[in-house]
Amino acid sequence: VAVMFVVYYVSVSSLGTIVTDFTNDTLFAEWIQPPVGEWLSSIGAADWLNGLIVDGIIGGVGAVLGFVPQMFILFFFLSILEDCGYMARVAFIMDRIFRKFGLSGKSFIPMLISSGCGVPGVMATKTIENENDRRMTIMTTTFIPCSAKLPIIALMVGSLMGGEFWWISPLFYFLGIAAVIISGIILKKTKMFAGDPAPFVMELPNYRLPSAKSVLQLIWEKAKGFIQKAFTIIFLASMVIWFLQTFDMHLNMAASAEDSLLAVIGSFVAPIFKPLGFGDWR
Repeated sequence: VAVMFVVYYVSVSSLGTIVTDFTNDTLFAEWIQPPVGEWLSSIGAADWLNGLIVDGIIGGVGAVLGFVPQMFILFFFLSILEDCGYMARVAFIMDRIFRKFGLSGKSFIPMLISSGCGVPGVMATKTIENENDRRMTIMTTTFIPCSAKLPIIALMVGSLMGGEFWWISPLFYFLGIAAVIISGIILKKTKMFAGDPAPFVMELPNYRLPSAKSVLQLIWEKAKGFIQKAFTIIFLASMVIWFLQTFDMHLNMAASAEDSLLAVIGSFVAPIFKPLGFGDWR
């Protein structure tokens, strides 16, 4: 089981990142978007229609589909742990530890999933029956540094502090985990979440060898839920961003990025982030 957890984490963090980079940077950015853009130009399509299809639709879909292989890897190892009967036992084992900072053992599984991606991690909290425990898990599990947060941490630390302080990035990772514990303790002291967690009641299945059919079925069910939940939100957000950066205040195609609606909105909110060093509209 320990080897499984190590392989799972390495696969999600390294192999998953490689597959995601290939899907986003090569498959969509080089193999799909340029040929489609050239074909639309050859048939005389309007510039706004070309941008909508290539940058808005294909770019938006590609941003989501790039994470799907990583999710399949994540759910593959989780499905093996679940089908062999260990996932229920690890929740039972962690219950005593998690109760020390106001959560139940069932919160461990969403937090484990959140190390790959926070979206399915929050979705996994549906298995927690107690409403207060479920809300606390949702509020605290977002502090887990997922595969999307790690590049941001590395980017910001590298740009602000340079390579001499390489240990700052791992420190931020463990600070995220510490934030879960501290937040759980603080929330438990509030009136809304006061009281003991719900009693841990779970039927422990027998240990067994996982079957390929069950694993594939679990992978498909979980990946399908991720695609349905994340696809619509990210896809619509990509369309909105494309519209804002393509058109100006008069709803004409912007001559440059500085004339777009996105630049107007960015200039309006930029002073809020100026103390952090992000005073530019971008």
